[in-house]
Amino acid sequence: MEKISLLLIAVAIICTVITVITQFTKELGFLKKIPTSLQVLITSIIVCEVFLFGVLSYYNIALMWYYPVAILFASFLIAYICMFGWEKLIEMFKRFWKKESEF
Repeated sequence: MEKISLLLIAVAIICTVITVITQFTKELGFLKKIPTSLQVLITSIIVCEVFLFGVLSYYNIALMWYYPVAILFASFLIAYICMFGWEKLIEMFKRFWKKESEF
């Protein structure tokens, strides 16, 4: 249970960083011309990959080929949270999550 809470804290921190970066840079130069959702997605991929390499180096974990791929898929989920909020994500999970009594 402790790992899940640490994961949620990490996701919340990453979402906050992505939101702050997006808010400060969306009116700069060529970033005005692209949609904000695309900027959030690109920023999410970059921040998540940098976070992965930071965690791997901090804990002295060897890089496996599937770590960056898994983080790439996770960055789409984090970008979704940044664009639409936690409520929309929870609503989506509730729509697809089946309770054991419903089987």
